[in-house]
Amino acid sequence: MMAKKISKYIISLLLLLAFIAPQPIQAQQRNNRQASQQQKKKREKTLPEVTYPLMNGIDVGVDVLGPVLKVFGSDFMSAEAMVDVNLYNRYFPTVEVGFGGGKAINDYDVSIKSSAPYFRLGIDYNTFWKKAHGNLLLVGLRYGFSTGKYDVVVPDMTNPEYTDGATQTNLTDHIWGDTSNYVHEGMSHTMHWVEFTLGLRANVAKRIKMGLMLRIKYKLKASVDKYGDPYYIPGFGRYDSNNTGITYSIIYQLK
Repeated sequence: MMAKKISKYIISLLLLLAFIAPQPIQAQQRNNRQASQQQKKKREKTLPEVTYPLMNGIDVGVDVLGPVLKVFGSDFMSAEAMVDVNLYNRYFPTVEVGFGGGKAINDYDVSIKSSAPYFRLGIDYNTFWKKAHGNLLLVGLRYGFSTGKYDVVVPDMTNPEYTDGATQTNLTDHIWGDTSNYVHEGMSHTMHWVEFTLGLRANVAKRIKMGLMLRIKYKLKASVDKYGDPYYIPGFGRYDSNNTGITYSIIYQLK
């Protein structure tokens, strides 16, 4: 009898141990996983931030879109170059210099021709500064300035006083009876404007990049001649409105 009781106790104890024993092991495994995840998060938090030196290179570039549009029939042509300095891979102080011109004929056949240099100063911010691929997504601001010359020429007009239908390229002063040509050349204009920019710059080869930039332009201040307004301001666009433009540049990294 005693032996049977002892056997029952032993069997019951073994069954109890068999049920309880896996629990600590599972708990330990769960604790190990949690500890591992915590250590991983801790390592991620303690990883050093991406840092760049002050100087990361100087880029120079030329816009190729202006000449291409002229080849395909645009009335206006512009050529410009840019240079910027890469600071901490985040800030890009920029200088842009160009020359443009063209000729437009309005609905009344009045010819307006203009040509002038233009300049822009500004800065871009690289929103991709932490990315390892080296491409840039830039948002920026520019101040633009242009000063130059323009011509306004009225076409030949038929004078109704001439019964034979002859034309004259002048205006008649009905008070004094004399005439004067409506041709004003060499008039001066000055324009100041601001630009908000959004651009993408991508690496295509060693030290070679391509850049596409959208420019939204707002007139700040302008002065023109009293005899007529210019139609086109190089670097800005149409004189009588705010403008949107695009530049597409080939860029070379100097160092």
